[in-house]
Amino acid sequence: MKRVLAGTLLVAAVVLQSCSSQVYNNKTYLEQTNIEGKKIAVLPVEVELTGRLPKGMTSSKKDQLETEEGKLIQNQLFGQYLYKSKKGKKRKAVDLMNVDRINSILLEKGIDSREAWAMDPDSLGQLLGADMVLKVRVKKDRIMSETASLGIGVAGAVLDNIFGKADNTNTSPTNAPKTYNLFLDATLTDVNTHVVITKFSHTGDANWNRRPEEVIESSGRKMVRKGVVYAKN
Repeated sequence: MKRVLAGTLLVAAVVLQSCSSQVYNNKTYLEQTNIEGKKIAVLPVEVELTGRLPKGMTSSKKDQLETEEGKLIQNQLFGQYLYKSKKGKKRKAVDLMNVDRINSILLEKGIDSREAWAMDPDSLGQLLGADMVLKVRVKKDRIMSETASLGIGVAGAVLDNIFGKADNTNTSPTNAPKTYNLFLDATLTDVNTHVVITKFSHTGDANWNRRPEEVIESSGRKMVRKGVVYAKN
């Protein structure tokens, strides 16, 4: 009975974690089109913050944070393509545009990051002189703070001690309630034909022990690894 009560309390407090990824590579397009040496642009990354946002989070602060995180993720992806993408039998070497140059060109044309999010990615690619563009959108749905997540984890350890073995004095967190639901969607398209070359989707969770930035970075590495292009030296 005691164990049932402990389990009930934990179920009420803990949200189970899960993650999944899906990758689509357009084999027909790749068989018919030579993309070797083509120029690819990683566009400004769209970030949307939702859920139970921190107290005092004004609309302007939210916009600023979304913009800053978008630039950070854009730079992360640029670095991952430079340092993590590798040659492969079915992978094509491409010319990766510098993200600083991408953002500078857009600003010169009067387009800031947030405006770029709402524009047609292929149209942006044409402005940039790119052959392919990578459009990425990230949604971060906040559930609770890291402090609250850690507190629930410690409470779980205490309940284990109370209803478990009498000699168990471990108070390390026994679970990691999630702090965010995370959604990442990325599409690599041909600027001229508008054909989708690669589509990558990832759904995951963050918690006090694995921050959302780590989850997003891990998703980016997976996307680069499973895609069909790599940055040539």
